[in-house]
Amino acid sequence: MDRTQKVFDIIRFTAGKTLFYGASIEMPQILLDTGNYTKHTDVNFPLGHSRYGGPIVDLPPGIEYPKGLFFAAQLDLSKFSPFDKSGLLPKSGQVLFFANIRNDTGKVFYVDTPNENLIRHIKEHDDDFFSGRLVDKIFADTEKLSERIREPEDDEMDYVNKDGKIWDHTAGSEKSKIFGMFTHCQYGQDEIEKIIFSDKILLLQVGENDFNDEGVFSVLIDKTDLQNKIFDNCEFAWGQS
Repeated sequence: MDRTQKVFDIIRFTAGKTLFYGASIEMPQILLDTGNYTKHTDVNFPLGHSRYGGPIVDLPPGIEYPKGLFFAAQLDLSKFSPFDKSGLLPKSGQVLFFANIRNDTGKVFYVDTPNENLIRHIKEHDDDFFSGRLVDKIFADTEKLSERIREPEDDEMDYVNKDGKIWDHTAGSEKSKIFGMFTHCQYGQDEIEKIIFSDKILLLQVGENDFNDEGVFSVLIDKTDLQNKIFDNCEFAWGQS
C-alpha cells in the first residue's frame, strides 16, 4: 500500500476568541488595541476547562507547578475521548502539560480527578505561554500524508522527488489535534515518516490556528506508555520557521 494514502484518525480542536493574560503584566498597547486580549481577572470558566497556555492552572491536590517550566495546556479527557476511535485515551481525567520550548523539555501529568476537586492556581508571567486560550470545538477528523506533498513552484524544480512532487514542510501546521501525523517545519519527509510509522503517538499538537501566531507545539508518547497511562517519558518539540 502507498503509505501516503494511509488514513489517520485524529481529534481536532479549535480556539476560543479571547486571549487572557496575567493581570499584573503590562501589555503593549498595540496588542491591547486589537481587542483580543483581556486580563485573567476578567475571564470566567469552570475548573478543568480545556485550554492552552496562560496564567490560570487547575491542579489536582498534591501536584505542584513544576519549577523551570511553564504551563502549556490542560485537556479534559471526558470531552476528547468520545472522539477517540483508537480507544487509547483514558475516558476521563485531566492531562496537564508543562514545557520549556527553548530546550524541548517538559513534564506531563495525568490524573483522574473530578473537575470540582481541582485547585485553581495563578502564575502570572510574560514568558512563553504567557497568554491563554480556551478550547472551543472538539471533533473527529482524518488526514493523510499525501496532504503534505504538493506540486512544485517554478523555482523548486531542483528539489522535487522521484514523482516530481515537493514535500511541504509547513503543511499541517495550522492544525491543533490529538493523534495523527507529527508536524515540524524543519523535518524532511523521511524524518516525519520515521516518526509517524513508529510506535510513537502524537499526544498533542497545538498549531497556528489562533493558538500560536507562529510555531507548532507537539508532544509525543510511546503507544505502550499511553495504553498503560504512563506519561513520564513524553518527548517535546517546538517547530518554527
